[in-house]
Amino acid sequence: MLSICVSLLCNGALADHVRFDNENHLQGELKRLERGELYFKTAGTDTISIEWDHVDALSSTQQLEIELDDGTLYYGTLAATGHVGEVEVQQQAGAIALNMSSIVKMTQIEDEFRERFDGSISAGVNLTQANNYQSYNLGIDLDYVTKKYVSSLDVSSRLNESDQSDRAEQSDLSVRSSRRLRNRWYTGGLLTLDRNEELGIDLRSSIGITVGKSVVHNNSQNLHIDGGLLYTEEKISGSNQNNESEEAFIGLSWDVFRYDEPEFDLSTRLVAIPSISESGRTRARLDVTLRWEMIEDLYWRLSFQGSYDNQPPGEDASTTDYSVVSGLAYDF
Repeated sequence: MLSICVSLLCNGALADHVRFDNENHLQGELKRLERGELYFKTAGTDTISIEWDHVDALSSTQQLEIELDDGTLYYGTLAATGHVGEVEVQQQAGAIALNMSSIVKMTQIEDEFRERFDGSISAGVNLTQANNYQSYNLGIDLDYVTKKYVSSLDVSSRLNESDQSDRAEQSDLSVRSSRRLRNRWYTGGLLTLDRNEELGIDLRSSIGITVGKSVVHNNSQNLHIDGGLLYTEEKISGSNQNNESEEAFIGLSWDVFRYDEPEFDLSTRLVAIPSISESGRTRARLDVTLRWEMIEDLYWRLSFQGSYDNQPPGEDASTTDYSVVSGLAYDF
């Protein structure tokens, strides 16, 4: 009796079906679709990934959020229609057939709070014996997604020192929360804290409002633009002086991902921040990250970060600073 109950529970948990290349069938659990790959778990394997353009039939008894390339969202279960490359979303309002090539994202609608989190952690160490050079970096990215809101926490820290140079530290923390609107628009708030000794900043804290739009969202790239207003306070290195200012910002985010050989995931974020209250002052930041998957959920990561301030507040502070770091990243 116990074995029968366990079998029924397992079959209930693994009731999703996928067919790819018009001949291969799997039964298991649909985990998610993102960035051109369908993640699927079977009873005999861990979670595997299947390139979405190879999938031609799919069904799932789970409640899913389905996003199309035009930004439309649907909520419901999936049923096969009998037509190759088509799936039916079964909602409370009725069923609708969709071309699978128009679907760019699917996620499970989790009831438990902890199940709504996704994230990654990265770390790296570079050592050189000649001048006792040491470089350490650590990063954490965490996302929390509901039907109406998307929130994120990003933390990074870099420390460099050697016999020929003083210790230099860069640290950043960013918290964002956005409400989804129609036609891929969103609005929300943000809080950022950062420290950059090279630019003469012990601590810079900013709080603001933002509005943005997902201009392109498909199975090979994402392009977002956003902008807003910030209130910023800066604590200057080597002094008791604090600067308070109002700023505007405009940002561009572009992610490109490919799962044919060679596989890569390239993310770029460029932000320009002109000051409203300090005439002529402009800040900017560029972040570029390349990730290469070595084994499932484990990536080699190479990142470039550049900062610019044409009127840095600290005495003898540089107008530019950049760092290049490498290491490993794990998705969870």
